[in-house]
Amino acid sequence: MSAIEKAQGIVDAERARAELYDTLGKLKVQLNYAKRVDDALEDTRMKIVATKRRNPAAFFAGVAGVAVVTGLVVWGVAAAVAKRFD
Repeated sequence: MSAIEKAQGIVDAERARAELYDTLGKLKVQLNYAKRVDDALEDTRMKIVATKRRNPAAFFAGVAGVAVVTGLVVWGVAAAVAKRFD
C-alpha cells in the first residue's frame, strides 16, 4: 500500500465518520420522543397562555366547554357501567 493510497484511505474514513455522526445526530433528534413531546407541550402551553391573554372570555368559554364535554363523557361511561351491573 502506497502512501497516497493510505492517505486516501484516511480521508475516506474521516468522511465516512463525519457522515455517520451527521446521521446519528439526525436520528437522535427524530427518535428522542420525550424531548419532542416536551417541546410540543411547551408550544401548546404557550399558545394557550397567549389565547388567554388575548381573549380571556373565549378562553374561559373553551375551558367550560371542555369541562362540560368531559363531564358528559364520564357520566355516560358511569351510566353504561352501572347499567351493565344491574
